[in-house]
Amino acid sequence: MSSNAPVLENPLTSAVQALDDISRDRELLASPIDAGSVTRMAVHITNINSSVLASTDDHVNASKRLNDFAVTLARMAKNSQPPNPLLTDRMSAVANHLRFASKELAGATSIPPWQA
Repeated sequence: MSSNAPVLENPLTSAVQALDDISRDRELLASPIDAGSVTRMAVHITNINSSVLASTDDHVNASKRLNDFAVTLARMAKNSQPPNPLLTDRMSAVANHLRFASKELAGATSIPPWQA
């Protein structure tokens, strides 16, 4: 990355912040199992973020994991009982951030120009 390259908003940081907010909202996530899953996912995404900003070694694996998390979040939101449109919207937004990051990393040969 050259020193003139623009620094972009980090989609993984945005995703982690949104997941933290979701996991703390007990009305949104009524099940403690779901809240724990969302919290653990945020920890994994934080670790992936650190890894991809430090080296290109894990970009392929990170891309796959982020896409897996996006699919899981979409499934969790879709299957929430009772159906919750707010949860679906918020988790879908996070899934979109993760899919974007996954696509960026899939073909990357350098460290992404995201904020650290």
